[in-house]
Amino acid sequence: MTKTFEHILVPYNGATGSEKAFRKAISLASSIKAKITILTCLEERSTFGFFKTKTSKKEFEKERKIIEKQHVQLEKFAKENNVSCGSKIVKNGLASTKILEFTERHSVDLIIMTRTKPTTHYEKQHYHSTVENVFRNAPCPILIL
Repeated sequence: MTKTFEHILVPYNGATGSEKAFRKAISLASSIKAKITILTCLEERSTFGFFKTKTSKKEFEKERKIIEKQHVQLEKFAKENNVSCGSKIVKNGLASTKILEFTERHSVDLIIMTRTKPTTHYEKQHYHSTVENVFRNAPCPILIL
């Protein structure tokens, strides 16, 4: 008998929804002996419109260090639950594009993520969600919580 899912990807942004997705991935991975990868997409922002300044670079580094600490805690939790877990931080780009690229390059079998609802009418009309973009283009199954 072959494994159904050997590699689970959890896009992680530090929000409660991504925590929920991670915990679900741990539960599933421990029962089927799959490995998990946590993927966080960080964007380096320009402070004054078009230019990257020392301030924006410092802010990016500060945010990256916070995410690294979160990843260490998540990997520790996975290890306590006997689940193989790794993490990756990718820089710049649309989150859904980076998720899809990672999925294809690293033979991901399942993506687990949560959907957040747009809060305003404007957001509903003009912003496509990361989950929606991944759902439409993913080469593997997606579990949306």
